[in-house]
Amino acid sequence: MRQSKEFLVITFSQTTDAMAAELLFRDLCVPGRIIPIPRQLSAGCGLAFRTEMDQKQQAQQALVEAGIRWHEMEPVRLLV
Repeated sequence: MRQSKEFLVITFSQTTDAMAAELLFRDLCVPGRIIPIPRQLSAGCGLAFRTEMDQKQQAQQALVEAGIRWHEMEPVRLLV
């Protein structure tokens, strides 16, 4: 049976920002992956990055330093 877990979900207004964030996070060893935007969040480009909740500060700092824009950065319960 699948269980739900709380993740940090970062949404983007543009697909290019989502893809750039994925590459940035991979280079910085921030765990996570690109996912479709969950229903609980407002739509942007249709893509989001899912990571662990304890990665919020590192992810936000990395995005700011790289000049990558994000739309929302919210905790969301997702099935795993």
